[in-house]
Amino acid sequence: MQATEPQSQSEFGYHDFTESYELLDNNDSTRRVRKLFNIASVITISFGALALVGVVSHVAWAPSSDMMSFANIADAPSDTRTFDESGRFIMRSFDRLKPMASFLPGVGGLWGVPMWTFYVNRGQGLATFGVENKEKGILLFQTADKAYQITPYVGFRTLLKGKRASGSHFESQPFFPESDADASQTARRDMFIGTNEMEIEESDPKSGIRTNVVYFNSPNEVFPALIRRVTYTNEGKDAVDLEVLDGLAKLEPAGTSTIMLNTMGRTLEGWMHVYNIEKDYTTPFFHLVSAPADTADVTLIEDGFFAIAFIEDDTDTADVEDGTDIAVDTGHALLPIICDQQLLFGTDTTLTVPRRFFSNSKNPQGSSLDELLQAQQSTTSRTPSAFAAASLKLQPSESKTIAIVYGHAPTLDNFVSDILPKLRAQGYISSKRSESQMLGNTLTERVSMSSGVPLMDGYAKQNYLDNVLRGGMPIPIGGAPDVRPKIFHAFSRIHGDLERDYNNFQLEQSYWSQGPGNFRDVNQNRRCDVLQLPSMYDFNVRQFLSYVQADGYNQLTVATSFFKIHDAWRIHDVAAQLAPPGPHQEKSVHYSLLQAKIRELLSAPFRPGQLFQDLKKNGIKPRIKPEQLLTLATQSAEQVPAGSYAQNGFWTDHFTYHLDLVYNFLSVFPDDKASMLYDSDPIPFFMSPSRAANRTEKNMLVQENTVRQYDAVLSSPSKNKELQMIYGDPGYVGDPLAGGMWQRTRKGETMKVSIIAKLVILAATKFSIMDPGGMGIEMEAGKPGWNDAMNGLPALFGSEMPSAYELHEIVDFVGCTVDEFGREVNVPEEVSALLDAIDTQLQQQQAGTISDFVYWDKVHDAIEGYRTATDATFTGVMKSWPHDKLGKASGIFGRMLARMDQGIKRALSYVSAPNNGISPTYFRFKVTGFELVGISGRGLPTVKVTGFEAEPLPLFLEGPTRHLKTLKNAENKAKLAVYSAVAASNLRDAKLKMYKISESLHGQPTEIGRMMAFNAGWLENESIWLHMSYKWYLELLRAGLYAEFFAEIKNGVVCFMDPEVFGRSPLEAASFIVSSAFPDKGLHGSGFLARLSGSTAEFLSMWNHMMVGAKPFTVDSSGRLQVSLAPVISSWMWRKDGTLTFKFLGSIEVTYIMAAKKNSWEASIMSYDLEGVPGKVHVDGPVVPSPMAVDVRNMQYSKMTVTLV
Repeated sequence: MQATEPQSQSEFGYHDFTESYELLDNNDSTRRVRKLFNIASVITISFGALALVGVVSHVAWAPSSDMMSFANIADAPSDTRTFDESGRFIMRSFDRLKPMASFLPGVGGLWGVPMWTFYVNRGQGLATFGVENKEKGILLFQTADKAYQITPYVGFRTLLKGKRASGSHFESQPFFPESDADASQTARRDMFIGTNEMEIEESDPKSGIRTNVVYFNSPNEVFPALIRRVTYTNEGKDAVDLEVLDGLAKLEPAGTSTIMLNTMGRTLEGWMHVYNIEKDYTTPFFHLVSAPADTADVTLIEDGFFAIAFIEDDTDTADVEDGTDIAVDTGHALLPIICDQQLLFGTDTTLTVPRRFFSNSKNPQGSSLDELLQAQQSTTSRTPSAFAAASLKLQPSESKTIAIVYGHAPTLDNFVSDILPKLRAQGYISSKRSESQMLGNTLTERVSMSSGVPLMDGYAKQNYLDNVLRGGMPIPIGGAPDVRPKIFHAFSRIHGDLERDYNNFQLEQSYWSQGPGNFRDVNQNRRCDVLQLPSMYDFNVRQFLSYVQADGYNQLTVATSFFKIHDAWRIHDVAAQLAPPGPHQEKSVHYSLLQAKIRELLSAPFRPGQLFQDLKKNGIKPRIKPEQLLTLATQSAEQVPAGSYAQNGFWTDHFTYHLDLVYNFLSVFPDDKASMLYDSDPIPFFMSPSRAANRTEKNMLVQENTVRQYDAVLSSPSKNKELQMIYGDPGYVGDPLAGGMWQRTRKGETMKVSIIAKLVILAATKFSIMDPGGMGIEMEAGKPGWNDAMNGLPALFGSEMPSAYELHEIVDFVGCTVDEFGREVNVPEEVSALLDAIDTQLQQQQAGTISDFVYWDKVHDAIEGYRTATDATFTGVMKSWPHDKLGKASGIFGRMLARMDQGIKRALSYVSAPNNGISPTYFRFKVTGFELVGISGRGLPTVKVTGFEAEPLPLFLEGPTRHLKTLKNAENKAKLAVYSAVAASNLRDAKLKMYKISESLHGQPTEIGRMMAFNAGWLENESIWLHMSYKWYLELLRAGLYAEFFAEIKNGVVCFMDPEVFGRSPLEAASFIVSSAFPDKGLHGSGFLARLSGSTAEFLSMWNHMMVGAKPFTVDSSGRLQVSLAPVISSWMWRKDGTLTFKFLGSIEVTYIMAAKKNSWEASIMSYDLEGVPGKVHVDGPVVPSPMAVDVRNMQYSKMTVTLV
């Protein structure tokens, strides 16, 4: 962020909004907020409430500061709006700004197949697109650094030759790189970034042609497709004849992969072929002849990519004779496609100049379209292109549009017979664009909001969309009243975009598409699900605590859940309804065999999309509608969470996100606390094939007097043997890659415990691995915590305070809950033994009879013994722990909490002035004594450590952020002291007025992790990492530091940042912002790694807290439910009329009325007015009692008006 602010609102495009707002102060950041507030209310424009969900970097090259800016481009047009009439962000002169990468959502709707699409602000935008994953690109997947360079050349291209009525001729390549030395001759180029589409526009003064290109995916189709809609407008004074070639310069045929193309691309061209061009070139089909494998079994490739084009405005259609005297309209007449790039570019292999088409030394006019189309195309043994060819005549101000569709089909016959007729239909393109726009809006309706800050309203919706893309859209499926909910999280995937090139995303090519995600990401991004969809109930709590293993760790991958129908009678019933006997079945298939096949499919574990694919693959055409089929199948089935180990260690912090799920559940269902924790169905334990190594297996002497912790996780033979037995069990629900791998007892029964017992086990196992100082949680399983760039710290016997603070809260919650209900907790006998061992050592340590090191050593002996005992199975014997022996008041959890409080005090003592009060985040422990005990698997001596010395690392923001959680019951001044200390420290970037992930790491050893390889200010080294800075703001809000919270977000939340500096849409988050520690000052404040960031989860938590408070539902003294809204709304968030409207619980329209427009926390709720099925109800006072409160939670009311005074 720049240190000084422009004084003119028109500089950023706000001149057309004159309304001013009263703000808290008049400093630079406030002036910026005022300008952002005045952005047009079009941000919240609605396309309607059509339920289209149902129908419907790591940057290797850091850009230079020598870049054009939004405000100083000489050819900027007079229209300087920041958003257009459709609420799309306008990036002016986009190809001369800082490079930026983003993407379309890649959502096909519940009943559509998705396509991934990534774009940059270079060339014609679209950098790569394809199906399923980055290995299946129609336009080759490129990382951001390469995409910025080559997109203008090998991506979409437009080649124009024009002849005007005046006799002048021109050749033009819209959006192609050009000099801007002469502003009067430089084309104006703008990019429009929408929720579910992207458009570029060029107005070229040399040719007099305006070119608009809009990209969107085709939703709600059984095939994935990208639509490119190109409109040419004659801005000249006379008519013009255009010869147009528009399309892909390079198209990679199906059957290739990114790896093969990058390593043996020239050889691979020998397999490339373009099919279906015998009659004409209007419907080419691209794929390799066969799989390029040097094996005895030759596999033919049948699936392929297609490209078709037509003039959308043209009324001409193709007619065919159907045997009568009447021609049948088959839709738009198709344009020919040029698949031979050399036909256009000749010998220019850079694809810079179309030497054959444009004027050249041999042909001053170049080849005409007719000549090119009559020429023989070479369609094999080279990478094809896909250019649509058309001749257009445009009168002054006239426009014509060419629609080009690129997609994937399983076979050529499917493309020609099923897909093509649909694509060619009149109105198809327009209808699909409308569906795409409405789909984007529908996906975000659960957090719609109308405040005095329209940009924040839009930002909330965009955050929800991006949160969905990482965590999934929760949708009830196959449920029935009074039955445990079944929830399917559609549309989620692991990120793996152009800047996050290290991840491999997966978009399932099916209905109800969902891909696997990483545990930490998915858990956090589903945190607020129950607040937007109460029918979730305890689904997330149960799922993620089921993933907790006996040792307290969990797998890395959260996979798509499975469904399994166990009852044979139900399988027969569903099969009979799916395909009843009669004329609707294929005559060639005997009905009994058909039913047998359906029963076979339904007997196996299935996923929604997979079920439809399997039915289609087997030629089964269900008689009932897809929605009915899915409901019928899933309501009869058990839903089973699926996971996959997929890692080489266990992350230190993964357990820290469970309590947020519990707290959010209790904020909606406080009256079900006991039933959820104690009385609900018990949950299992996930089982991974590896185990945490014992200390004497992983503590190794690497040099003289230098001990490191390596190979901290080892494969377990006994676990693997047991897993093979689980896989072979008929009751196993999953596939070879992922599933419900639940640990069993010695009798072969799935081991299950209550939720409260699982939390007890989680607390005990994590408490057992606190560091020798009793301060942090050890990184003893090969992986660090949230900051995974500290990858080397586990080897240095690292520990972290953030996980310790979260454990503190788990211990406090469990201890208080046990005391609250006074009920015993049953745990496996192995856990009981571990608790006894911990308590024995705790009492000796607190009595002063053993040292801290001896305590640490003995407790670690106990956890290692417990892990050995539960390595493969539990005995299945349960032990009861009475509340007084277990709870906080008089039991072990009280002593655990006291030990942790001592550790926190000790940790804080390591920080000296001027940073007193700021918690350390990380420690590393130097081994001061050891004994040799053996030889490790890598041939190094193993040791038993006899002494440690702690050393704190420089300050990181995560430490004080999580520390604030433990101060929930402290006086306000204690919380304010932490905030003030952090705000005054080097964790705050004074120039940007934001918070860095860390202070300077100068002098730290490279061995602590990859962050030391990065320059300060870049990636995880002293940058503004938005996920953590947003966590910091959230904790300020939770701590009740409201004035401080609102002051900070005006600088640190993306929607309040200058788009010029941020470098992308202010509606889209990024993973990190370059801090002022980075050498290139021109990049300070720029955002990188677009959108799919954990910051979305933090902002949604902030949003929910601001709208309804921490506990929208509470219970009265008699335990009855009541609505207890407690909004935290700043005075500058009210609309002009003193109102603010938002969606509560995802669907109830709530309007707050505050005539005085003051801070809501300085007011109180006077009354509620409810409207809905029960009628209209008026309630005086700050709460809505039962039974109305129950009706609110059950969505019986559609509107609430809440008056504050």
